[in-house]
Amino acid sequence: MGARMAANMIGSGRALLLYNRTRARAELLAAGNAAVAETPAEVGERTDHVFLMLTGPAAIDAVLWGEQGLLAGHCRCRIVVNMSTVPPAYNRQLAEKLKERGIILVEALVSGSTEAAAAGSLVLLAGGDEEALQQVKPALASMGSKIMICGGLGRASSMKMVINLLLAIFTGALGEAVTLGEKCGFSAAEVVDTIFAGPIDWGFFEAKAAMLREDAFPAGFPIKHMCKDLGFLRQTGDEVEARLPLAQAVATLYEEAMAEGLSELDFAAVKKIFHQ
Repeated sequence: MGARMAANMIGSGRALLLYNRTRARAELLAAGNAAVAETPAEVGERTDHVFLMLTGPAAIDAVLWGEQGLLAGHCRCRIVVNMSTVPPAYNRQLAEKLKERGIILVEALVSGSTEAAAAGSLVLLAGGDEEALQQVKPALASMGSKIMICGGLGRASSMKMVINLLLAIFTGALGEAVTLGEKCGFSAAEVVDTIFAGPIDWGFFEAKAAMLREDAFPAGFPIKHMCKDLGFLRQTGDEVEARLPLAQAVATLYEEAMAEGLSELDFAAVKKIFHQ
């Protein structure tokens, strides 16, 4: 996801200094106006705006506060844009820590698949300081077709929790429904085609149709990441005292899929556990 987003920023003419824990991945993009940094500290020393696209709080903490982290050297960075899916509480806490260093945190969470990332058609959920958002908005526009301004810090990550809850429930329900159809003697293709012939002709379901028809699940968004995000959203639900019985139920399904060795497959592969 991050590599595709960076490629679109580079394609829009922006000069980037790239860092990835696996250097070879960053080097694939290094050409023309894109170079590769040896450490996050080097990124902090050479750039004013830093965009983070990482797996979660642990990875972000390592990149920011580690021995060679972004803030380990003479950091000139003034705005950090966190595009990683994290709990709202984490972003609020991170903002306070960065503020002590004179750095503003902006949220710009990603809604969309790897295909949308490649096409530059992601929906970005943005929030935080309005002036800082305006400064980074042109860069965000190179990665997405729509920027939804959600308000103050923490609200964009809260909205991402809402979206991921629906994605998890819809995908689990689709897998269960198709499996029921198969048990009744239909092929997966027949069930999917019939579903899409009616009022449930949703673009999101269409994106998973080929996977269900072919029983092949190349990872657009792997099960392991959905499990992680379900943990974040349940944590958020507890903090705001929201009753989330469906979140709990669907999390159990994805955890079962993880236990069955499906972690690297697309989260639509949760369908496989209904056959057991």
